[in-house]
Amino acid sequence: MELTDVKGIGAKTAEKLNKLGIYTPRDAVYFYPKFYWDMTKETDLDSIESGDYVLLKGYLTSVSGLIRAKRGLSFCTATLNTQGKKNKLTWFNSPFVVSLIKQSGEFLFWGKARLNGKKIEMSNPSFEKAEENKRLQGIVPIYPLKDAVGQQTFRNIVKACLDNITIPSRLDAYCDISLDKALRTVHDPIDMEQTKLARRRIAIEELVYQIIAYRIIKNNSANLKPYPYNRDFEDIQEHIAALPYKLTDSQDKAIREIIDDLKGAKHTNRMLMGDVGSGKTVVALLSCLFAKKCGKQSAIMAPTEILARQHYKTALTLFGDSLRAALLTSSTSAADKKAVIAALSKGELDLIVGTHAVLNDKVKFNNLGFIVIDELHRFGVRQKSKLEDKALGVDTLVMSATPIPRALALSIYGDLDMSQLQPREGTGDNISTFVMGDDRLKGLYKFINERVSYGEQAYIVCPLVEDSEGLEVFSAKTLYKQLVKKELAELNVGLVYGSMKDKDKSEIMSRFYAGEIDVLIATSVIEVGIDSQRASVMAVLNSDRFGLAALHQLRGRVGRNPQIKSYCFLHTSKQEENERLNALQNNRDGLKIAEIDADMRGYGDFLGVNQSGGSGKIGVFVNKKLIEECKDIADGIMQEGDIYTQYDEMLSKYLDLLQGVSLN
Repeated sequence: MELTDVKGIGAKTAEKLNKLGIYTPRDAVYFYPKFYWDMTKETDLDSIESGDYVLLKGYLTSVSGLIRAKRGLSFCTATLNTQGKKNKLTWFNSPFVVSLIKQSGEFLFWGKARLNGKKIEMSNPSFEKAEENKRLQGIVPIYPLKDAVGQQTFRNIVKACLDNITIPSRLDAYCDISLDKALRTVHDPIDMEQTKLARRRIAIEELVYQIIAYRIIKNNSANLKPYPYNRDFEDIQEHIAALPYKLTDSQDKAIREIIDDLKGAKHTNRMLMGDVGSGKTVVALLSCLFAKKCGKQSAIMAPTEILARQHYKTALTLFGDSLRAALLTSSTSAADKKAVIAALSKGELDLIVGTHAVLNDKVKFNNLGFIVIDELHRFGVRQKSKLEDKALGVDTLVMSATPIPRALALSIYGDLDMSQLQPREGTGDNISTFVMGDDRLKGLYKFINERVSYGEQAYIVCPLVEDSEGLEVFSAKTLYKQLVKKELAELNVGLVYGSMKDKDKSEIMSRFYAGEIDVLIATSVIEVGIDSQRASVMAVLNSDRFGLAALHQLRGRVGRNPQIKSYCFLHTSKQEENERLNALQNNRDGLKIAEIDADMRGYGDFLGVNQSGGSGKIGVFVNKKLIEECKDIADGIMQEGDIYTQYDEMLSKYLDLLQGVSLN
């Protein structure tokens, strides 16, 4: 059925809809509202935030006449008394409003509220007499139309499309509400609670078919492991015995699990979880050494040059010529890059350690078999895929102190194995975490001065590099200018942020490591790969703008020296954020913190594809319970067999979207 077959859609309207990604009536039905205007009840003014749409009812007082401010600009104002509050209403360039609002009686008003201290202001609100209530009622869906067509026009279009098609679903047997009814409810809501249930039902449809598509592609590629790992754990025992320290029980267990994976028929898809100091790097390198013993090359990709250099240095220190390694980053000279790439392609290297530079199309392997992605949360799924695509059927190990929601979600439905390292004795136990408000900042700077006087160092992290209009948050550049003149004037203060030239960043960090800089003001660029034994204070300003996982990573920058007591201060101006931040204050387990963070913030688009059609996302909070429910439904559908039916258009869509997305 074509769009123009639907009553009310002509050729010109169809052309406008095409610009929104709508080409069929079904596309229109899957173009979801972005939000709703709920005019079913009066808004409680004690619970609103600036920018909320509100419905108010009351009597007007202090109605002004038409005020001409300047040529081309006029306005009138009124005061609305309701809920014991006086609210200021203003209409611009609307002279007809004056006579209407001067009428007696009770009015209804609808519009966007702005908080000005304790006062509430509204500009150009819609209104009507309360006794005549016809327009300001019900629940109105608002779509992301980009001015292609009007809101009411599009509502009529969707209604006409729904009148012409029925959308059955084989998932209806597993759910309390049919997909067809859910779609109709989403576009023509009567009750917000029912609308929430309907949106959840649509989310289930999408997530189930994402999971099924994921499994189909994964199963089809399961036979692409073209080579055996024909050695055993015993083949690397002499190297383990030669290490300058004894592996912990959890390290020993993890390396055995990884080797069992590599020797298995299926591709390795494992996460190595462990906090700072738990020894993830040596486990990864031992895995690379095992791959080398089996005749395979390995690659370790890290998000920063600092971290890549640390891994490379560790590889040289621990294994020397037993694991022929090279470093490849954006700052590697052209001549060295050429030599490394040539050696790699000839099989003269066992391991390449690098940053995004290893993704370059010129980087080709002789026999890549095993890849390690460090700090997984710093890479997108397509970046990860690009490295995996450099060889047929590579095995993948990802590492993190705090797994991203995608990794947690994959582990929930059993497609990602996890090895967890326990911290070495004394690691991280010397860090105290505190949540603090604005009133404690002066004391914080005084405390930093005190710790530096003992020969220690501090980090101060800001969410922004520069000030941003409309955002009252700290920026690194502005804070640096303030502190070097005032609160930290007696100290040596450095500044580092992501967009600096690599050479300048390296120089600042080298001076910090050498003790020439006492306090480093930074953005989250220091989240990974920074290791200073003298750093004892981590202060994160506006910490409410960071996820718990990122904050846990930042906290791991201090406490490296068990002999020095360390402190992490989480500043926020928002009292409502205290509960979330307290979860970090009371927890040291990275996996637990990641789970808390994901449950609070949602697992989002965990398979790396949009969760719906033209309008983007259905907007349902994806949590562990929803993923587990969708996994069970997907299990049931796949056990039925005959996955492809005339109704499974959504399956085809996700099979297409998942092409090129990392399935590990």
